[in-house]
Amino acid sequence: MLKFNILYFLIISFNVSAANSESNDSTMVVDVRDKLNLRMQNTAQWLDDLLADDINQNQAHAKGYLRLGWAPRSADFADIETRFKVSLSLPSWENRINLIIDNDADEFSRLPFETNSSLNQEDEKVNAALQFLVERTANVEFENRIGVSRSQLYGRSAVSWKKEFNNTQYAASVGAEYYFSDGFGYFIKLSSDTKFNDFYSVNVSANYREIADELDSEFRSGVYLSYIPDTQRAMVFGVNVHNSFDDFTNYTLSYRYRQQAQYSWLFFEVEPFLEYREELNYRDEVGLAIRLIGYYGQ
Repeated sequence: MLKFNILYFLIISFNVSAANSESNDSTMVVDVRDKLNLRMQNTAQWLDDLLADDINQNQAHAKGYLRLGWAPRSADFADIETRFKVSLSLPSWENRINLIIDNDADEFSRLPFETNSSLNQEDEKVNAALQFLVERTANVEFENRIGVSRSQLYGRSAVSWKKEFNNTQYAASVGAEYYFSDGFGYFIKLSSDTKFNDFYSVNVSANYREIADELDSEFRSGVYLSYIPDTQRAMVFGVNVHNSFDDFTNYTLSYRYRQQAQYSWLFFEVEPFLEYREELNYRDEVGLAIRLIGYYGQ
């Protein structure tokens, strides 16, 4: 039932963006978004008040997104994708703790500019985690996270480093994690983001992750050229490799176009892509991802 409701929201939103005048459907979409935003902000404040000894002048806040997508490809027609994320910031803990809820267990592994064109995840599995900021300096950040993901308890500790030099932002993260069923693991993330001017930039990134359960060990790398002419539009051309250690390798070329759809918080994306998968003997597979993303929060 959730997917049908979301699909209805998707159809209405595209109709809204094409209309020249305000309609009943447009009013409904805005009303749903405003009510969702209000409830999330109230929930964040309620949780923050539970932790506060005294009245805190800084208000708690929530932010997140709802992403709806469909990515048919030549080999098969994928199901409708439903992805959401909610992040609650609680100032009573000196902004050192966030509550994060989503249904995308693969988000942590993906590259900074990589999108999820493979819609084979379980949409119904919800992840929840508490993220603790241990220490933060100008260039280094230490954090811990405990929660539930992939239907099991997990814990993660990481240190991240960022530094800008000659118009290039360098970033690196290393950490260790433990999953109740999958066991211990570690990860390394490296990236560089070079800005040529106000419109063009190139991101080069690589992630390596290994967990005791071999199926979850993987290496990803990619190069992404971005063109952002204004706040309403963005274009990204990408080439990336995804290699898991269960004899699965996937090469992807993609072009992603994002456009604001009438409201500042609503965007749609169109992303044609070309995949070469080992499981299909590397024959070319053409696909087209269509997504609608609605943001809320502060």
